[in-house]
Amino acid sequence: MRSQNYKIELDATPDEVFRAISEGDAITRWFAPEASVTPGVGGAVTLSWGPGMEGTAPISAWEPGKRFAWTEQHGDGEPKVVEFLIEAAEGGKTVLRLVHSGFADDANFDSEFDSTTGGWTTFLRLLQFDFAEHKGAPAKHLFRIKYTPRDRIEVLTELLAAMSFQRDGATYRAAINGVDLAGRVLLDGPKGYLILTLDSLHGGALGLFAEQCGSQCGLTTSWYLKQGATAREPEIAAAWDQVLSGISF
Repeated sequence: MRSQNYKIELDATPDEVFRAISEGDAITRWFAPEASVTPGVGGAVTLSWGPGMEGTAPISAWEPGKRFAWTEQHGDGEPKVVEFLIEAAEGGKTVLRLVHSGFADDANFDSEFDSTTGGWTTFLRLLQFDFAEHKGAPAKHLFRIKYTPRDRIEVLTELLAAMSFQRDGATYRAAINGVDLAGRVLLDGPKGYLILTLDSLHGGALGLFAEQCGSQCGLTTSWYLKQGATAREPEIAAAWDQVLSGISF
């Protein structure tokens, strides 16, 4: 069996980090667009990315400020465990470790392993960003997903062209049907994963994830709107849907 291991430092206390990973409203700030948690061992975590992309997993560890874990069972395969370990660090910061275990060694699971690696890398970066720049600020999660048999990098490239995306080192500029975007490139990679800050909208980030889902590409776009950007959600949603309608899926 294979496992994935991650370690990040967060500008937050252990209790703040525990709430960020174990409370539904907090989870939507950096992870799934819909989430709910029934706390305690024997409780459950429910995450949803829309119809057919939801799941509920029993909580197997619950130690506030220290440890949180859930167990995923898919069909008759071996269960997978997502475990968060929390440690206080110097300067009022916290180290968060994530271990996702239970991946089969079989090559048939390489795509799942790779997409999970890309997913956790980007989501944890979004969690860092939330604590560093938007702790406690109002937030909304605007989510879209499209599937296509096309090559995932080709689709992401077409989307960026439709946004008039222009990059200059660590900064970028773009536009979507009258909404001007500008900010920083928060993360570029693994291949197919891009996070852009929404400085011109006064808060938040845009995650563009082109992932391999079996024989198809799943193009996920998540607008993590924070602070002043939340008031512009209807305008952004309309403009973004128009952009997506022009992509050849």
